[in-house]
Amino acid sequence: MSRERAFGAIDRGAEGLAAGILGVIAVIALVQVFSRYALNRSLSWSEEAQIFGHIWIVFLGIPIAYRRGAHLYIETFCDKLAPASRSAFNLMVELMWAAFAVSLMVLGWKVVSIAHLQTSPGLEVPMSYPYTGMVLGGAYLMFVALRRIAGGVWRVRP
Repeated sequence: MSRERAFGAIDRGAEGLAAGILGVIAVIALVQVFSRYALNRSLSWSEEAQIFGHIWIVFLGIPIAYRRGAHLYIETFCDKLAPASRSAFNLMVELMWAAFAVSLMVLGWKVVSIAHLQTSPGLEVPMSYPYTGMVLGGAYLMFVALRRIAGGVWRVRP
């Protein structure tokens, strides 16, 4: 398998996981509404499961949006730079994304380590489960950042 095909498979896997989690959240929300209004019985775990799913979607969504170039940025300052300075600026931005990825992984791991000692009240699972998304999202973000840096996305062609 070529490197590009492997990278594509990883990207599709991350996007599929995020989409799957969103689908599960939607189903849980529908079941919650049906249970509350049709059966007059509220589910004790549904809101917590949806919150945990949102945590995973956020931390998987950051690198997905970054890879697609969908994060908001302002080009006005960058447009006024000479091509060499612009390339340096773009490289600095890419390196900042990599630093953010490292901070997500390191700080996320600290949160996971502490949260593992606590159990969630509704689902009764270790609280490290939802926050593992922070570590995995940071790892995927680092993967994307290194790909972009190595691929020369930051270079400006004169």
